Amino acid sequence: MKTMTLELPTTLYEQIQALSPTEPDPIKVISQLVMRAYQQRAWLQDLEALRQQIRQDGGLKIGRDKQQIVEKLRQTRYEIFEAEYAHLYR
Repeated sequence: MKTMTLELPTTLYEQIQALSPTEPDPIKVISQLVMRAYQQRAWLQDLEALRQQIRQDGGLKIGRDKQQIVEKLRQTRYEIFEAEYAHLYR
């Protein structure tokens, strides 16, 4: 494994220490932060891919104005109720 020396300003080092008082090793803290950044980047890429797929498929088709959207949501909620729960009340 390769290693390198990393010089940090004192204020940044103190901020890293304050981020994780249970983990005093700044290298581990930095590693965790880098992994979180990669996870966030992957999530954002997946989100953008989903948005593109929705655009390619013509959008969500839920309505143009507030009233149409509310009506579509009510219809969807009713369909879910009928499919999943209506038998419990009959």
